[in-house]
Amino acid sequence: MQNYRVGQILFLIADTSKVLPIQVIEEVIRTTLEGKEKTYIIKFPDKKATTADIKKIKGKIFNSRSDVETYMIDNAKTAIQQMVLHAEEMSINIFNSHPNNVVIEEEIIEEYNNKDIEDEKVQPVVDDGIIRVDLGNGKFGKMDVKHLDNAGAPQWTYYY
Repeated sequence: MQNYRVGQILFLIADTSKVLPIQVIEEVIRTTLEGKEKTYIIKFPDKKATTADIKKIKGKIFNSRSDVETYMIDNAKTAIQQMVLHAEEMSINIFNSHPNNVVIEEEIIEEYNNKDIEDEKVQPVVDDGIIRVDLGNGKFGKMDVKHLDNAGAPQWTYYY
């Protein structure tokens, strides 16, 4: 158990997520057959000036304001990070896309911006010798048909 001074003000974060000041009003040392035991009696800031043994208090006790603030900020930061992570997971599961995956090749963006909306079709009709593949997550690949044989696929011999 941590040592406190009589008269010391501590900070308690109870189950209700409130920060309460409590004061150490008594140090109790009991001597039993098992040995010496030290505990503290604290006083709450209510109208009845309720007292209790510090061992029976539910919640976290801090020695200083800065310790309480650090603990609460760390908890809030962790909670926010968990919420954002959950939102990213939902994005992947529902939209099949990660929020960070909005990178599209500049050429495709330019090509899209230069098109007339009326001429836009699902598949381009003109065969320009370029194979375009949607790789997913906003990424596209392009390859000239002339280079298809050099793409690492096994070479085929055709017999007629």
